[in-house]
Order: sequence, then structure tokens, then C-alpha cells
Amino acid sequence: MGKGRRQIDPKKLATPGKGGAGKRQLRHRRGMARRQRFLLSFLVLLFCVLGGRMFWLQVVAANGLTKRALENLSHTEKLPVSRGIIKDRRGKKLVMNISKSAVLLDTAEFSRSEELEAQKKVLYKSAGDYLGLEQGEIDEKIAKGGTQVLATQVERTKALAMKSQGIRGLRLEEMDSRSYPFDSSAAHVLGFTSRDGDGIYGVEKSYDEELTGALGSRLVYTGGQGGSIQSTQGADIHLTLDREIQRVAEEAIATGKEKNKARRVSVLAQDVHTGAILAMATTDLFDPNDPQRPLLPEQQQVWESLSQKEKTERLYQNWRNFTVSDLYEPGSTFKTITAAAALEEHTTDPKKHYYCTGYIRDLQGITITCSSLPNPHGDITMDMGFAKSCNPTFVYMARELGKENFLKYIRGFGFGEPTGIDLPSEGRGIIPKSAEDISDVNLATMSYGHGIAVTPIQMINAISSVVNGGNLMVPYVVSDITTPGGEVIYSRKPQIKRQVISSDTSRTMRELMGMVVTDGTGTLAHIPGYRVGGKSGTADKVSEKGGYEEGKYISSFVSVAPLEDPKIAVLVIVEEPQGDIYGGHVAAPITSTILEAALGAEGIGATEEKTPQRDRRILVPDVENMLLEDAGRVLTEAGLQFTASSTQSKTGIITQQTPGPGVEVPQNTLVELKVDPNNEGATRTPNLMGKTREELSDLLEEAGIPFDITGEGVVIQQSPRGGEPFEDDAVLKLQLGDPEAIQEDGDDNGKANSGNAAGENNQ
Repeated sequence: MGKGRRQIDPKKLATPGKGGAGKRQLRHRRGMARRQRFLLSFLVLLFCVLGGRMFWLQVVAANGLTKRALENLSHTEKLPVSRGIIKDRRGKKLVMNISKSAVLLDTAEFSRSEELEAQKKVLYKSAGDYLGLEQGEIDEKIAKGGTQVLATQVERTKALAMKSQGIRGLRLEEMDSRSYPFDSSAAHVLGFTSRDGDGIYGVEKSYDEELTGALGSRLVYTGGQGGSIQSTQGADIHLTLDREIQRVAEEAIATGKEKNKARRVSVLAQDVHTGAILAMATTDLFDPNDPQRPLLPEQQQVWESLSQKEKTERLYQNWRNFTVSDLYEPGSTFKTITAAAALEEHTTDPKKHYYCTGYIRDLQGITITCSSLPNPHGDITMDMGFAKSCNPTFVYMARELGKENFLKYIRGFGFGEPTGIDLPSEGRGIIPKSAEDISDVNLATMSYGHGIAVTPIQMINAISSVVNGGNLMVPYVVSDITTPGGEVIYSRKPQIKRQVISSDTSRTMRELMGMVVTDGTGTLAHIPGYRVGGKSGTADKVSEKGGYEEGKYISSFVSVAPLEDPKIAVLVIVEEPQGDIYGGHVAAPITSTILEAALGAEGIGATEEKTPQRDRRILVPDVENMLLEDAGRVLTEAGLQFTASSTQSKTGIITQQTPGPGVEVPQNTLVELKVDPNNEGATRTPNLMGKTREELSDLLEEAGIPFDITGEGVVIQQSPRGGEPFEDDAVLKLQLGDPEAIQEDGDDNGKANSGNAAGENNQ
């Protein structure tokens, strides 16, 4: 290289011209390059965004967007599917479906009517006449557009009549409606459905999902025809109820209600080993075919004057299942729990002696009495105390058992908690929360079933555990669930909740309950050919305002048979009976009728020979208005026992007897007599028919009753007649004559000879 070689400036090589013009040209080129790079970057970014969005729309969100698009073009109408059938344990249909219609209106089609206003008038009138819809409701549905359901569960004749009006866009869809072929029978068990097909109360509610299956739906497009989605038919429900036992039970409690002029009578029949409910009923049942209809004449008379709120409250009461939801004081039927607990804890035994004075007086604020008064039991063994339902005996037993142990068994037998029965709205009952909450008074009264609140289902379930070997079962009303084709989806297995007492204690309790029927307060529960066990109960009715309602009682009886190996238990509860109030007289005959039918329906044959002596039936003589001495003689001669409220006066007369006159009872039944001492001036005239002159003189002179006797023989007529008031200045006139004349002239003296004319029936 040469020494003075010239250096070339690179910047000058890039400059096309000289001076300021070259510099401007360079800057322009650089700006263009930057803009090109920015535009290219923007286009690449835009392509990525659009590509990503397209990928999101077409792949990721495709399903959701399709659904939203369809929703904009259509709406879905829920229509009831074919609901499952409900059957009894032998397959008899208790609930089925009948065809009805859903009335739909395609509003787009309707709006294209050439004479739209005229069509609207026809629609308004038809919807009002056949569907009960107001004009405003129709306008609201038209405004929504699409295809609207105007009504469901419409009678086919009405739907067809509306269709015949030629209303454009009106369509009918066939659908199933619930039908209860036996009307109100087992209503509280079955429940019913709403107009939309939803289960309300009973099995219809508890098993609504199974009965419904998958909901059917009809997809309706705004601009086109609707497509249908196939519905799944609901499953069939098989109950433990036996239609024949249920029928007999409902007839028996209806008769019992009328006979005893009671407010309500309820019944439960249960398989003691499985817990299955064979019958469940209460009088005054609503009709599931028309559940909104008022019950009873008194409710019907005031119905139109009630507010909607009041009507709703009455309907809820009509639908309420007393046997599962309501509480009551069980009275002496609860003595089975006290006895079982004491036997299990070995604080008593059947032959342990107690002493009944007729009273418990050592409790602060109250005196407990025994129904044996005025003739207290005195020295009595535990087994006879159970048979005769001696209150003091059970107070002593509860004290021996102790508060903690007693509460342990109250809980053990399932009181204070739901039984778990597969029906809605089950009650819990009310029991003490702890042993510390049990006062001495509470301990005493709970021993014979007062001061404790239970549900009927708890009571029968506990009784079943007492006699089945000691196992507390979970009661149930549904045994199987099947497909319409008969395939079993679910089969219920008996479930033991816990063992409460030993099999030995259970065996002893069965014998004690047998004594109640043979020698105690439950002789009217006897069934020829079977050994029956039972327990009676009579309790004051609790007031909703607190305390007890004056003169109102709840009478009950529980029966089990066959006693050697019990299969069935029946509990009957009679609310507010009039006249006779004792459970052994009021409820026991009802349990006998139902239990005998249940034994027959279950194919359980007689377990012992029917003997004339054992099964001898007697018509109770009428001894009202008689002197106690005469009444006792008549009852004894008829083969009956008796107890009287007072024995202190020779002139005392019978004012009431239970069982009443003419009731058919087994031999040796105890007749309870209410006696008016009549010793303050002899205010009521005793029935003296059939007495001799000598008997009259001794009696009337001692009583200070002025009398005038004519004739010879025995009294065949008297004035005043037996039971009539005896005025201070009156003279009792007595006509004596031939004893045969009493029979001939008995009508003149009211009940004069009815006692001597008592009959009997050996089956």
C-alpha cells in the first residue's frame, strides 16, 4: 500500500447526493423500513389473535355456543313422564295412571291468524271455560313467544272440546295423570301429586325420584317444528301394606269412631320381626284424587268463609299423617317399656311383691292414684300389677330402676328420635335430655306413660321389639322397587337398629302381656283360637296451650299374636272417646278385629284349640240405677268380675258401667262401676225391682226413705222409678206381686229386669 493512500468514509458511500438532500433521503428510507416492520408485526399478531379466536370458537367453546344458539331459537317445556305404579304387597294396584292432556299453544302460529282478534276471543273464552285461566294469563303466555303450555292434567273431554273450537296453533299432548282407585284408602301412606306431577306427602313424596324416572322434555324451535326427547318411565313401588288388612283396619276404626263418638281413631299394624307396616290408617281420610276438598261436615260448612291462609292450614292438617308425625301421651301402654327395662336390669321379677294403697302421696305437689280405688290392690305381685295396670306398682318399679337406667331404656327403645320410617315429616317425640332433667315427679309419672310424648310409630315399633326377642327394627312401608317390566331394582332387607333387651326378658314380657288379656284389663282383645298379648292405656289429652284438656282422654290398646311366637302387632289409638274412656274397653275390641283379620291374611292358623269355656262370650247386663249389692250379684252370676268407685253406702246406686250394657265380652271380664253414694237424703231412687218385703224394710228404714208397700211377693212396680230424683216430701210407692209380672211389666220400670235377662254367646 502507498504511503499516502486515501481513506474512504463509509457514510459517504451511502449518500446519493451531497449536503442536506442526502440526509433527508436517508431518513425517509429508514422510516419506511420501520413502518414495514410494524405493519408486518401487526399482521402477524392479528393473524394469531384471529386464529386463536377461531380455535376457541370452533373447538374449545363449540358445545356451549351451540347450546346458546339453540336456546335463542328454542325453549324447553318439561312434561310429566309415565309415573311408576304403586302396589300393595300382593301386587294389587293402589295407584295407577290414567290418560289426560297437556294443552299447548304455538304463539307464532296463533299470531299468524287472519282474524287474530276473533281468535283471541275464542281462546280467552275456551281457556276460561275449560282450563280456568284468566285473560291476563293468556296474554302473558302469548307475549313470551314460542310454544307455551297452557295447562296440564286436563280431562280428555275438556281438552278435545277446546281443540274443536278451531283455535290456530293449539295442540294437545297426551300425558298420564295419577288415579287412586280405592279413593281415600291408605291416603296418608300414599300421599298424592301436584298438578305438575310432583310428589306431595306419603310415598309419592318419599320416592318421587324413583317414581318419576328421567323427566321428559319437548324441545320447541321458534321458527320450526319441535323435536321430542324420549322419556324414561318411572319405577314401580311395592308396599308392605296388605290391601285386605288395610280395608279391615279402616272399617274397624270408622266403626270405633262412631260407636265411641270419638274425635279420631288411628291404627298401625306391623310385622314384629321385620318392621314392615301391614296397615296404617286414621279416620277422616282425604281423597288423593281430590286432596283440596274439605273434610267432615263442619269443615265443609265454613269452607267458603275461610281465608286462603286458613284453608291452607286446614288442608295441611287433613294431609298430616298422625301415626308418623303427631305426638301423644301413651298412658299405660308405656308400662311395657318400664317393665321390660326393670326385668332386664334385674331390679324386679314377675313374682316380686309390691303394695298398693291406691295412692302415691310422697311426691311434692301431686297425689298419684290407682284405678283400683276404692278397692286398692293391696299386696300384689309384679305380674298381676302389670295385668291389672296398677300405677303405684310401676312407680315403685321406676324408683328401683333409677333415673339413668330408665332414660337409657327409653332411648334404647327408640323414643326421642325418628324411627327412620320411609315416610316424610316424622316426629321425634319429647323425652328428658338427661337424667338430671328427670324430677321425682317425672320419674313417677313416666313409669305409667304420662309426662312423655311419643309418636304412634315409635310406640308400636318399641312394642314389637319387646316381643320379638329384643331387636329394635327400622320400620318401613316400601319393600321393593322394580322396572315396569318387573326387574327388581331395589329390595328392602329388614334392618336391626340395635338389641335393647335379651331374648329371655322378651319371653317374660310376652307372658306378662298374655296375662293382661286372660286376667287383666285386656280381656276384650281375646281372639278365639289364639293366645293374644296386650296392654291397655288411658291418658289425659295434652292441651296445645299447656297442661291437660279437662274431660278429654286418649285411649289405646296394643295387641300381639300369636303369643308363642308373635308375628303381628296392632296399635289402636282412640282420641276423645265419649262415655267409656278405658283403653281396654274402647280400643281393645278394635285391635281384636284387626289382628284377627291380619292373622288370617298372613295365613297364620290357630295356635290353640277353641274351647267353649275359654271362649265363652257374655253380654254385659245393664246394672245402671241398681244398688251396688244387686249389681254385683247380677254381674257375678253372669260370669263377670266388677270393681266399684265406692262401697260405703247401702243406698248407693250405679250411675255408670264400663263396658256398657249389651257389649259382648269374654267370661271374667272386669266391669267397672261408678257409684253415687246417695247418702245425703237419698236424692236418687234405687231400682228395687224383684226385692221382697223383708229386704225392702231393712234397706229403706235404715236409709230413712218414706215408703208405702202394697201387695205380696216381690216388687214389680215402683214410683219414682229407678234413677229418678227423690223429692224431700215424696213417698216411695212399691207394688208387690208375682215375680213373673216383672218380665211382663218390665217396660213400665225402665231397666228393671234387664240384669236378670242377661244372655251369653258361646261363639
